[in-house]
Amino acid sequence: MSKGKILVVDDEPEIVRSISMRLKMHGYEVIAASDGTQTTSTALRELPDLILLDIGLPAGSGHIVVKRLRDSSKTAQIPIIFLTARTTESDYQQAFELGVEQYITKPFRPEELMFAIEATLHTPEAGSFRTD
Repeated sequence: MSKGKILVVDDEPEIVRSISMRLKMHGYEVIAASDGTQTTSTALRELPDLILLDIGLPAGSGHIVVKRLRDSSKTAQIPIIFLTARTTESDYQQAFELGVEQYITKPFRPEELMFAIEATLHTPEAGSFRTD
């Protein structure tokens, strides 16, 4: 039985593959997307329990994707974790303003990612946005 459905979004196939393998080993169902447009349509169709989202994407940045998802009643409550190489204060601030639950920077430790996923899925009201 699946622990939940996670949408993994990154334009680097190797990152999607490695994260997907780890999530599947931990009992999650995984779907993937590689650009902003595909992410929005996949999220609306699949209604995942969580989205792992890169910021730097073709066809719409992660910030734009979050705004689109938050504007739809179907996807507004899906928790989102940014998983990105971007570390600017403006990226953090914009993520916080959009309501992203957590912000993890690349490179990341797999244990850190799994901890963030578990914490986000099992404490939906926590609002545990991170900036480290």
